[in-house]
Amino acid sequence: MAKHSANAFTGAKCYGFCTRAGGLLLSEHKYCPDCGAALERRVVAGETRNHWRCTGCGELDYAYPMIVVTCFVAHEDRLLWVQRGIQPRLGAWAIPGGFMESGETLAQAAARELHEESGILLPPEQLQLYMTGTITFINQVYIGFRARVDTDFCDPGTESLDCGFFSQEDCPWDQVAYPEVNDSVLQAYADLETGRFDVWQAEMTEGRYDFWSVAER
Repeated sequence: MAKHSANAFTGAKCYGFCTRAGGLLLSEHKYCPDCGAALERRVVAGETRNHWRCTGCGELDYAYPMIVVTCFVAHEDRLLWVQRGIQPRLGAWAIPGGFMESGETLAQAAARELHEESGILLPPEQLQLYMTGTITFINQVYIGFRARVDTDFCDPGTESLDCGFFSQEDCPWDQVAYPEVNDSVLQAYADLETGRFDVWQAEMTEGRYDFWSVAER
């Protein structure tokens, strides 16, 4: 794959991410979590950007991004996929991942999600940083790790219907849960083929998607 790719999107679309899996469209952020009064966007003293401010109690709500971790696990030339057993995208296939929880490191969160969805138990220190990304319009940050395993054993957990290792040719591309990020999966397959693993970065806004190697930008 090219070391840098950019795809222009048109319109303020959700690209399939705007489900109730935790992603929050900034336009949906309307009420104060403390008193329930309406929020308004305004620049407050000492700040340079608009923030949500409660029209009742005056408290600021910064709407911090949610952190999503994923884990690209390889056996030989195949990547691990899981078939989602919960909404959103019930029955579709995805790379293992989910939301980081309080008290976890990034690698601990990725290892937990991997175990919950595929039965594969890896120590967090075995996971290597692989990809980072932001999706601005749903307020999410993505951190991807990679790892290799010696066997193709996996066992779907309570949140998965099935799981398995697929080559690029055999993976269920027509049933992918989030095709908007297929570039990252294709890059993982390309890296498996070459044996070279850079750290990759992605940025997705309402109008643009950029994906590049950190080392070569």
